[in-house]
Amino acid sequence: MASSPMADKDYLAKPDYVPESTRAQVSGTSGKTILVAEHAGFCYGVRMAVDKAFELAHASRCCNSDNSCSSDAQQPATMANTSDKPVYVLGELIHNPQVVSRLRDMGVKTVACVDDIPAGSTCLIRTHGVDPGHIDTAQARDIDVTDATCPDVRRVQDSAKQLAEEGYVVVIVGKANHPEVIGIKAHCERIEGARIVTVTSVDEFDEAFAGVSKNRIGVVSQTTQLEEAFKQIVAHAAQQCRELKVFNTICPATFKRQSAAEALAKQVDIVVVVGGKNSSNTGHLAEVCRNNNTPALHVETAEELAQYKDVLEAHQVIGVTAGASTPDWLIQAVIEYLEALGSETGVSAAEKLDSGRRSVNNAQTLAHPVYPVDPVDPVHSAHSVIGASVS
Repeated sequence: MASSPMADKDYLAKPDYVPESTRAQVSGTSGKTILVAEHAGFCYGVRMAVDKAFELAHASRCCNSDNSCSSDAQQPATMANTSDKPVYVLGELIHNPQVVSRLRDMGVKTVACVDDIPAGSTCLIRTHGVDPGHIDTAQARDIDVTDATCPDVRRVQDSAKQLAEEGYVVVIVGKANHPEVIGIKAHCERIEGARIVTVTSVDEFDEAFAGVSKNRIGVVSQTTQLEEAFKQIVAHAAQQCRELKVFNTICPATFKRQSAAEALAKQVDIVVVVGGKNSSNTGHLAEVCRNNNTPALHVETAEELAQYKDVLEAHQVIGVTAGASTPDWLIQAVIEYLEALGSETGVSAAEKLDSGRRSVNNAQTLAHPVYPVDPVDPVHSAHSVIGASVS
C-alpha cells in the first residue's frame, strides 16, 4: 500500500516566504523601494513534498558520508531511519528546476515511466499526482510508493471522480498536457462510461460541446488555474446546460498568491516574478500583473536579472512575488540583487545564489485589500448545483 503524505495539519500553519507580519518593504542601497507580495513562495503542499523528498534522500544515504549535504535547500526537521533503497520520482516532483537539480545532486532520480524504476526501490509521487494505474504497476513490481500528491490536488481528483460516478460530463478547466490534469483525467477514466473534456476558455468549451448534449455538466479546475478564466467558463456553462454542478478546486494558495500579486501590481512600477518557467501557477502570476497594466519579468534565478538591469534601474518601486513551487533561497537571492542595484559594492548575482537565505531587514507590513467570498457565488462555493433552462 502507498504510504500517506505527512500530516496536512503540520503544514497548514507554516508561513509563506516570511511571516506575514513582516511581509516586506525594503529600501535598497540604491534608494529603490522593493515590495514583496504578502503571499509568495512555497505553499504547504509543495513544502510537504520537498520535505519528504529530502527526508527520503537522507534516509537512502544519498548525501555525504557524514550525513550532511552541500545543498541546504529547506531540509526537514527530522529524518527517517537510513535505508539502502534508491529514491525515484515519477515525473518532476515540483515545477522548479533548481529544486529538482538539488535533489538530483543528492541522488534522487527523476524518471518518466514506472518501468524505469528498479524493483525494490522507493517511488515518490509528484505533487501534481499521477495516473493511479502507475501506482498499481509500481506496487506490483515490489516498489515502495510514497505519495506526495498535494492534498488540494487529491481533492480535485476525488471531486472529478464523484462527478463521473454521478453521470455528469466532467469539464476540467486546465491545460490538457499539464501533469495534474492528466492525473485528474486518469482518475475519472476509471469510472465506466465517464465523459471528460478539458478546456481553458469559453471558446474551447463551445468547441468541445459542439453537437454534444449539455444536459448535465460538472466542472472542476486545475488547482493553479486563473480565477477569472474559471469564473468565465462556469458562467458560460450555466447559460448552456440544464444542470450544472461546480466544484471550485482552485487551491487557496493559488487564490491568495494571485490576489496578492494583483494588489502588489497596483503599488509598484514593475514586478519580478520568481519561479520555474515550466510552472503554470508562476506564469499566471506574471499574467495577473500584466493584466493590471504593470510590466512583469518572469525569472527563475537572480542571475537572469542581469539582462534586465537597465530596465530595473529605470524604475523606483519594484515588486517581487513568487510561485508556489519557488523556495525561499531563490526569492531571497532576487531581493538581494534588487537591493544592490546601482551599488558599486553590490554582490554578483551568482554569489547571491550561493549565499543562501537571509532575513529581510527593516520589513514593514503592506496593506492589502480584503477579497470577500460570496457564499451564493457558485464559483467560490465548495460545490453548487445550478438549474438552467435551455431554449
